[in-house]
Amino acid sequence: MANAERLVLIADDDQGVRDALQFALRLEGIDVHAHSGPAELLADADLPRAACVILDGGMKQMNGFELLRRLRARNKQLPAIVLTNHATAGFRQQAGAAGVHLVLEKPLLDTALIDTLLIILGDC
Repeated sequence: MANAERLVLIADDDQGVRDALQFALRLEGIDVHAHSGPAELLADADLPRAACVILDGGMKQMNGFELLRRLRARNKQLPAIVLTNHATAGFRQQAGAAGVHLVLEKPLLDTALIDTLLIILGDC
């Protein structure tokens, strides 16, 4: 069974992004559950043991900020990283107000995501 402190949940409606994130995180030894949308993530039986969430800011069913609000309404205070195609000043302001740890623009071209996750997970 995987270490509870190393479980990261992903919600992104882009299969390619989910696959790439899963691959990269698993190379780092991080347990990952990737979901195609917010409903799947909210229904994940392992949600109580998650250490962090990575959310797509622009999912059609429910954006990442609304999903984060729903998680917090369940008293699940998870560090969050939000991915977006276009990080405007307004988007970054909204993310800051929501308590997001990091906003990253797709495509992910550097090590910021992994670096931030390792800090959140206590590996640094």
